[in-house]
Amino acid sequence: MPVSKKGTGTASGGAGWTYYNASASNNVPKNWFRVLWFFLLLSMVVIAVVNIKPYVDAAQALGVTIVDATFIRLVSVIPVVNAIASLLGVGVAWVVGTVLWGTFQIIELLPVIMFNHPGFLEEVIKDAEQNSKYQIKEDEDPTVANLKKAYNKLPVSFLENLGKIRLVAYVIDFCICFWRYSPVASGKITDFFYFSVTGQWQKINTNNLILAIVTLFGVEIALNLLLWVGKLAFTAKRASEPRR
Repeated sequence: MPVSKKGTGTASGGAGWTYYNASASNNVPKNWFRVLWFFLLLSMVVIAVVNIKPYVDAAQALGVTIVDATFIRLVSVIPVVNAIASLLGVGVAWVVGTVLWGTFQIIELLPVIMFNHPGFLEEVIKDAEQNSKYQIKEDEDPTVANLKKAYNKLPVSFLENLGKIRLVAYVIDFCICFWRYSPVASGKITDFFYFSVTGQWQKINTNNLILAIVTLFGVEIALNLLLWVGKLAFTAKRASEPRR
């Protein structure tokens, strides 16, 4: 009796439909992760643009505009360049402020990126375990002893020094943010702590306090979320792959 091919076709079609549904369901989390990652990246860019303003104001307070005014007067004698110099004078404070902001952000974000990079951590651990250590003798020349100490700490000392520099950057960053978005009318940090301890919340400008916190930690929080979503997406992708 001839075997009907309809059953085979139906089975094949059912298998194909099941595979399509499985593939579609696997693509759903990937698409959501991509959308979430994109919006986090967009938020990070917006926060970065807003956060540059305090550093522009700091650059102007440091006298960048005075230097610009002198520069404009020197080049104003040249025809056509006068307009360009005026535009440049407006932009120099922004350039200096952006450079200041970028420098602080690199120092503050570099440890976050490094400690979330498995390859970098693996290399540091390997170097730390494989490097030979010099024994420091009691009667040894102080200079040689210091050189041995510096060598014995490699490459971990780089991360330790980076952590110290990061702390200094955060202190300066905090001062700039507090100066630009002072949560108290007097602008004194002692008054802020006094009002906080004594519970005089009505004397604290909440909007400025939020702006200062976002300026200080906004980019780092956004970067951590960005890395977290990336790791989550990678884990979900590995989990959805067929086992071999």
